Amino acid sequence: MAKLEQVYGYFEYIKKGGNILSGIAIFGMILFITLDVLSRNLLSSSIPGSYEMVRNYLMPLAAFPIILYAYSSGIMPRISMIIEKAPKIFQKTIHILLLLLELIIVVLITYYSFDYGLTGTEKNASFPAAGYLFPVYPFLFLVPIGFGCIAIEIILLLLKNFFSKGVWITFQKQQGKIDGEDSSYVS
Repeated sequence: MAKLEQVYGYFEYIKKGGNILSGIAIFGMILFITLDVLSRNLLSSSIPGSYEMVRNYLMPLAAFPIILYAYSSGIMPRISMIIEKAPKIFQKTIHILLLLLELIIVVLITYYSFDYGLTGTEKNASFPAAGYLFPVYPFLFLVPIGFGCIAIEIILLLLKNFFSKGVWITFQKQQGKIDGEDSSYVS
């Protein structure tokens, strides 16, 4: 179990890198849109290709690197919340089956989006902006990278559920526990 915790610790660096990359992209969008609005109001002309740059470069950079953090934080609703009052062995079995189903879906999304990225690279996918063609195909690989990282997260979560007691809904949170306290206690 200690080795699994160590591997997950290294995986945390990937998540932090995705968060930083998304933060930089969001800051870039704010800056780019603000400059575009200022130039439109002060100079009566917008920055050529600004909308296309934001849509094709900054939006994917803001969304897909942080998708791993959204999944791993446990904010997405899960069916395991419904079966919280069932016996632990039933909860664990259902949770593992649902994780396996999620893994299959995420692997399929990763595979087909990677194939789409390869097709875009082969066809030199680009978009016109300000009279030039800008390549978009490198950014097509953000989708399979994001979902591939979710697949790794699910595999690590499955291993933790197999080799430890309790039902782990995220790598740090057990089913029925809130900040280390038992949520079934009512005062």
